Amino acid sequence: MGQVKKRHPASNTYARALLEIAEAADEGDAFADQLTAFATALESDRQLRAFFESPKIPRGDKKSVLERSLSGKVAVPVLNMLRLLIDKGRQTLFIEISDCFGEILDQARGRKHVQIASAMPISGSARQSLVTLLAERLGGEIVATETVDPTLLGGMTVRFDDTVIDGSLRTKLKYVREAMSTPRLGRNLLG
Repeated sequence: MGQVKKRHPASNTYARALLEIAEAADEGDAFADQLTAFATALESDRQLRAFFESPKIPRGDKKSVLERSLSGKVAVPVLNMLRLLIDKGRQTLFIEISDCFGEILDQARGRKHVQIASAMPISGSARQSLVTLLAERLGGEIVATETVDPTLLGGMTVRFDDTVIDGSLRTKLKYVREAMSTPRLGRNLLG
């Protein structure tokens, strides 16, 4: 089971409290989507982020803009958490809270995030076989993110938690090149 990243302790507290509410309503994934959407908006829109995080803008103004903008678009508990963050002056923690919420929801659901990099796109059947194998080995649902990296030359790399499985041709060639460039003397000459 992966560890939740070190963050401000309050981020974990808010995320866990919201997760309890979400799970009681069987809305964990919906809450995660709403949190991610708002976090993405904050990360991509500097003006929105400045408005949301600025201590110079009155809290009441922030809450009223958020209520008008998000009412009916996000669940009431999500909107309530945003209001609470503003009231406590902790709105700068929102992106951390969103990330933490997604991670602990994934842990609760047994989801494992895996990054797969391959030299060429993986066919649907090969992808499914790989995901099935990883699910069996890692013991949980696999959420795979794929990228094509032509510098691998062939094969693939798989990353999950703190583990990297490197089956790329690039790495194999590197090992051969290193072995060939190392001078061998005496008994090592033939081995």
